[in-house]
Amino acid sequence: MTRSTSLFFATPLLLAGCGGGDGPEAGGGAPPKMAVQVHILHGHPLDNAFTTTGTLLSNEEVELRSELSGRVVQIGFVEGGRVSAGQVLLRINDDDLQAQLRKAEAGLKLAQDSEARQKHLLEVNGISREVYDATVAQRTGMQADVDNLRAQIAKTTIRAPFSGAIGLRNISEGGYVSPSTLIANLRQTDPMKLDFTVPERYARQMKPGTRVAFKLEGDTMDHHAEVFAVEPSVDLSTRSVKVRARSANPHGRLVPGAFAKVLVKLETIPDALTIPAEALIPDIQGQKVMVLKGGKAQSVRVEIGIRTEHEVQLISNVQPGDSVITSALLAVRDGMPLRPAEKKGKAAADTVGGQ
Repeated sequence: MTRSTSLFFATPLLLAGCGGGDGPEAGGGAPPKMAVQVHILHGHPLDNAFTTTGTLLSNEEVELRSELSGRVVQIGFVEGGRVSAGQVLLRINDDDLQAQLRKAEAGLKLAQDSEARQKHLLEVNGISREVYDATVAQRTGMQADVDNLRAQIAKTTIRAPFSGAIGLRNISEGGYVSPSTLIANLRQTDPMKLDFTVPERYARQMKPGTRVAFKLEGDTMDHHAEVFAVEPSVDLSTRSVKVRARSANPHGRLVPGAFAKVLVKLETIPDALTIPAEALIPDIQGQKVMVLKGGKAQSVRVEIGIRTEHEVQLISNVQPGDSVITSALLAVRDGMPLRPAEKKGKAAADTVGGQ
């Protein structure tokens, strides 16, 4: 019993002798400081940019249809080919209209001769003004009939309104067309239009002349477009603004209807202060971060600027050189003693050097 008791009291003395004199933490006074990861703020260039989706459209596009009903007597284009502005694309049989025009022109000639004779008679008081005015009105009406028939005949010839690529045709020579018949689609594909939307907060920065970049599905090439029009109102359902840009397409790589991923770069901030997105702490009052100052944690209310996929810009209450805590944020409280943890790369280097 005596021997066991001696060993029991000797153990604390032995432990006390091995403790070392490293201060209160080693002697069981204050608890050791918790190690946390920190991000030291320093200014670096940051692009104020965002991505959105868009759709490619033809610069000009029309559905070719006939204003009149009739039989097709000539097709003047090759489907899938290119046509020039003013080129004859389709002719419809106009024999009946031509016959009506000849009859109307003969009646007009007779009315013009009658008007000329009665004008001489009116000058010598051979007829009354009332009779002459009736003749003039008859001649004017016949002239209108002739003009109407000529306009109808002009509609039997369909011409290309602009140069472009024509699609597949839906009619054949000898077939019957009406105003509801789609003949083909005509598209102007150089240049191309790019339609996309931007969030409401960027609407004022979208001005004619703004350059944007975009990519297509399955195409690694970068394409560029220039904004030329902005919708003057905000879409109530999406709170976004529609923007339209124009892109050159000399080689036909851009196809109408294609999906595009658009990168809009507004400006470059030369000395932005950013932190990892996970270091930002949202609360009821706004946003804050935890900063390590003098070996203790301190909460700082901040305002944020640009937010990207991985980082957030801080624009108030911080400065270069501040150490923002990025780990154990749920456990850290104001005034808590902390120390920055060694980075893995440095610790590994020290280990190798020690060996």
